[in-house]
Formats: sequence, structure tokens, C-alpha cells
Amino acid sequence: MSTAIDSVLPPFPADAGPAPESWGKVARIVIFSAIVPLALLVAPVLTTQLIAERGLTPANVGNYFLFELGGISLASLPALWWMRRFTSRRIATVAAAVFVAGNLLSTVAPDIAVLFATRLVTAMAGGALMLLCLNAAGASGNRDRLFGWWIAGQLVLGAIGLSLLPRLFAGFGLNAFYLLMAAMMAAAFPLAFRFDAPTIEPARGGERRGGMLLPAVAMIAVFAFYIGLGGSWAFMSVIAGRSGLKPLPVADTIAIASLLGIAGALLATFLGGRAKRWMALSAGYALLFGAVLMLLGRLDMTAFAGAAYAFKFSWTFTLPFILAAIAGRDTSGGIMAWINMVIGFGTSIGPVITGRILGGAGAETMLIFCAAMIAASFVLLLLIEGGAVTRAERT
Repeated sequence: MSTAIDSVLPPFPADAGPAPESWGKVARIVIFSAIVPLALLVAPVLTTQLIAERGLTPANVGNYFLFELGGISLASLPALWWMRRFTSRRIATVAAAVFVAGNLLSTVAPDIAVLFATRLVTAMAGGALMLLCLNAAGASGNRDRLFGWWIAGQLVLGAIGLSLLPRLFAGFGLNAFYLLMAAMMAAAFPLAFRFDAPTIEPARGGERRGGMLLPAVAMIAVFAFYIGLGGSWAFMSVIAGRSGLKPLPVADTIAIASLLGIAGALLATFLGGRAKRWMALSAGYALLFGAVLMLLGRLDMTAFAGAAYAFKFSWTFTLPFILAAIAGRDTSGGIMAWINMVIGFGTSIGPVITGRILGGAGAETMLIFCAAMIAASFVLLLLIEGGAVTRAERT
């Protein structure tokens, strides 16, 4: 098997794998970026506990996650200021300390308003760490592989959290989640002192005049990608239900698909630095596009499972190469700050847009729309990867 693979792939460059002394950098990127979005990765079990213990209505649960997700995204705006003025080590240590404090304060929040406020501040601190991870991975010569580890770490910790948290909630209640978050970040705190992510370089004259095309195209490409994902994945069980499939097998299929998401990210780490990026993008987008089209029409369980597995696998396989393609053209580090915000915005608004299409025009129209968004994202990414869209030269 290995001989067959090696005959297809080019030789792995001697400098493509992290040097022994750089594994600390990989650990910082993977650990911090896995801890920060954990609330979103364990949303199903966290939602149940918020309703049971805090008495939140579905609308308030939506607001809770809006603060969690919105805080991570909003961190991009002040980042454009402070990442030009402070070192990454100072930013990382302050953000990690605020993250720990915010989670501890969440355990004693007397009412929902205070809880929302603490979650917003905590999420913004986490968003600062996420930005440092994105910039550090993007500045690496192995950015494809590092973005693969970046996603894989999130998926693995999310899977562990989905299994572990219900047991912790049964014994210790909702505060178990906040204490776990604080404990994990406190354990990772020493890594913050050694953060070496590049900060944002001030834009010079040429970039101010002509450098907005690349950021605009990159943001549109990522936004379209997440809009396409939002409808297909968020309403996967609804689509299955409209084909008359039973809920329990559908739920089991989606759970297995999530495990294949880990496999997709790990394959991206293996191919990063070996396969041509445009080929990886083409394969990932083609599989993702095909998975969406497989959901059209009336489905049996086999067709639905194939579409779900292909969808989740291709999603997490493609995303590292998307981020690497954009980071490879980012000469200042500022674009990744905007990309962080677009990911959060696309994740939250995607199901809203596609849900309206689903309710008004039906599942087939929604899926065709999602496929069109994925195709548009692919075209824009090829323009970026091929160098047709770049920043203006610095002067």
C-alpha cells in the first residue's frame, strides 16, 4: 500500500515536517485552537444542560451561542489594532488569563445577563488566541499540514467532550463545563509564554491603494463555502426525514460521519507538503459538491449515508487547504483576522439563509443553492491559489 501511495505522491520534502524543536509550535496551535471553540463543538449536550439547569428558553439558548460564537468572531476587529502593537507572547498570556478568569466567573454568574456578558468576554479572549493560531499556522512553511492538525484537534476534543460532559453534568452540573474549560486553559498556560505567531504588519502605501482585492475575494470564498456547508449539514436530518428515513438510524449515520471528519482532517495533514494544493482543493471540492447533489431527490438509507460520510469527510479535508491557500498570499497577516470573523459569521448566518430557502422553496432548491455556493467558492479559491488575485506590491 505504501509503495502505491509513494508512486503517486511526490517525495516528501526534507524540510516539510516540523523539526523536533518546532513540535512545540504545533502543540500550541493544536491545543489552543481546540480548547477555544469547545462550547460550539459540544453544543448538543451543552444546550440540554442549559435548558435543564438554567431554565433557558430555545430563544435564549440561541442567544447564548450567539455570544459564544460572536465573541470569537468579534475578536477580529480589535485584533487589527492590537496585533500591530503588541508581541504575540503578550497577547497570548493576557488572552489565556482572561479566558481562565471568564470561565471561573461564569460558574458564579447570578443571572442570564451576567452569564451572557462573561461568555462574550471569555469568547473574545479565546478569539484572540484563535487568531494567533491561524497566523502561526499560516506563516509556517507547512501550513497545509498545520491547518489539518488545527481542525483535527478541534474535532477530537469535541468528540471527547460529547462523550464525557453528560457524565460530568450528571455529577456536577453545568459548572463542570466552565471549570473544565478553565482547567484546560490553565494547564496550557505555560505554552502561551512561548507563542511565536507573527503579528500584523502595518499596511503600506501600495497595499492601501490596491491591496483590497485579495482580502475581498478570500472573504467571499470562505463565506460562500460556509453558506454551502450550513444548509447541507444543519438540515441533514430534515432532508432525511422528508425522504421517510427513521430518526435513529439517521442520528447514528450523522455520528459516524463526524468521525470521518476527523479522518478527513488527518488525511489533509498527511498530504500537506506532498500533494499539489490545487489538486487537493479540486478533489475536496469535487467530493463536497457531489455529496450535496447526492442529497437531491428521494433517498434511501444507503444513499443518505454515502452523502453524509462524503460530505463530512470532504468538508474537513478541504478546509485546511482553503486556509493555507489564503495564508500563502497574505503578506501582512491581516487577512487571517478577517477570515476568522467570516468563518464565525458564515457559520451562524448560513443556516439562517438556507433555512429560509428550505421553508420557502423546498429542499431541492436549497441544495442546488448550496451546491452553487460551493462551486463559487472553488472558483475563487483557484484564482487565489493560481496567483490571479494577489495583493498589490509593497512600496
